[in-house]
Amino acid sequence: MSTSTDTGQRRRRVRLTPVDAIQVSSTGPRAAEGPVTLGQLNTLQWLEPDADHLAAVLRVELPVPGGVSVDDVARTAAVLVARHESLRTTYVRGEDARQVVAATGVFTLDVCTLGEGPWGPRDRPAVAVRLLAWLRERGDTAATTLRMAVATDEHGTVIACVAGFSHMAVDFGSIEVLKREFTEMLAHPDRRQVGEPRHQPLDQAELEATPAERRRTRAANDYVRELARRQPRCLLALPGAAPSGESLAVELSSPAAALAVRQVAARTRSSRSSVVLAATCAVLARRTGYRELVFPSLSSNRFERHLVDFVGSLAQGNLVAVEVGDRSFDALVKHTWAAVLEASRHSRYDGVERGASDERIQHERGMHFLYDPLFNSLVPESWSGVTAGVKHRPEEIAAALRQTQLRARPVPRNGTPLRFGLEEVDGRVRLDAWSADTGLVPRAEMESLLLAVERLLVAAAEGDLDASRIREVTGLEPITRTPDWVLVDSCWVDLAEVQQLLDEALAPSTARVFGSVDGRELVAYLTATDAVRTPEQAHARCLAALPDHLNALAPRHYVLCPTAPPDTTDPAAWPAPLATGTGR
Repeated sequence: MSTSTDTGQRRRRVRLTPVDAIQVSSTGPRAAEGPVTLGQLNTLQWLEPDADHLAAVLRVELPVPGGVSVDDVARTAAVLVARHESLRTTYVRGEDARQVVAATGVFTLDVCTLGEGPWGPRDRPAVAVRLLAWLRERGDTAATTLRMAVATDEHGTVIACVAGFSHMAVDFGSIEVLKREFTEMLAHPDRRQVGEPRHQPLDQAELEATPAERRRTRAANDYVRELARRQPRCLLALPGAAPSGESLAVELSSPAAALAVRQVAARTRSSRSSVVLAATCAVLARRTGYRELVFPSLSSNRFERHLVDFVGSLAQGNLVAVEVGDRSFDALVKHTWAAVLEASRHSRYDGVERGASDERIQHERGMHFLYDPLFNSLVPESWSGVTAGVKHRPEEIAAALRQTQLRARPVPRNGTPLRFGLEEVDGRVRLDAWSADTGLVPRAEMESLLLAVERLLVAAAEGDLDASRIREVTGLEPITRTPDWVLVDSCWVDLAEVQQLLDEALAPSTARVFGSVDGRELVAYLTATDAVRTPEQAHARCLAALPDHLNALAPRHYVLCPTAPPDTTDPAAWPAPLATGTGR
């Protein structure tokens, strides 16, 4: 195994010189407007408070065959804009959000030259990386539906092409459709035609308004609401952690894990991505002590035939519940895949209704939700005959372990302390672990989790593992917590951090938190002040200060007293209360 830090250095230096910015216009079959889809509404919601969100613009490389000109790229992209209405759409925000499809769409195609020297297909990866960085520096927001850039050699031949799409216009599933169509039309100019009418976002919004789809939406909201009552505040909370301000990702690249995953998928008749997710859940359960993991994920929402090639924002965040318990690994894989499918069935919900429901649940539970996905698979596959009958010899998998690599790289800060991203399962497993703050989840912790996932997958390749064997092969010990850490409402809570929360939120009141008093969990005793005279006022202040305290919950019961005793650590020493209650 090798460990490295990716500094971005490459053998050949890529210098881009901008030479042109072409305005490309394209007219589609219609102009129209109507209500937004559920997917668009969901995207509008999370972009509203943060227009500069990491995922507001999705920047990707568009593969180009050899010998392509700038004109070829412009003509092909123009067909895509005419064909797919989401690439010509703007949005009217507000209570009654609308999508407005223009008859003609206009986008910028930036042309950069690489200068003299032999440039060819072998240089494409390095050029594309630099071109993506150049495009990112342009600072486009979600309001820019599409912007493209190409890098050409001295003869005008396109070496690499990249695009930035507004997340309002597309999701990752849409990008795969656009990549495929773009490459096909570049290779076959006779196919550069708009073609037959497609299922468009306006059509999807109309479909979602039908009685049957409304019933489905209500069921989805009910499902999410039920799981939101069991979702922990933070799945991986490490005692003694303190923010550092540094974000980091570590990538596991493992050919051995790919061989193992294929073998387990064949044995369990499950998707390879669900095998990796099951291993990740087993490792997290071992480390955290949770028997059930309830966590945010993403669903493509592309299960119906008419949505397979749909270009628009369909994907929505969902909640997945995986009960690890004492299951064997094969049973866990099957359960995990079933859990993912169940979550996917309930992933097209009303975001406004979910937002209102989440606010109520957060108020009741005294917590704030983290919405960024814990696990996001970008692998577009399910179980198929491809994995059937696969059998790799143990020595073959063991030999492949020598090729395992861990690479660290700096990344933009994201909204959740730890997340996993599955990038590849063919030939090698590429599994990312992202830490929003290495002070909270250090690099060593990420590396140990990733290697534990690999160890578990490799061990499971030989046959099913019972629960005790799973714990053994991960090679991890459970997090060591002091008595100040208590399990409350599916959350590991640091009482010291709850005390910090009270000191900050309720000052100048004297306050003290107790893990349990007379059978009640997480009880706060405090002195009444002019600003805090009721449990409701105390709870509101604690909730407002909660985002800065990852390992805390707001107290579940408040006891307001006229004065504080000399020994505030003894609940029996506090005087008769003026008011008591949950504050809910």
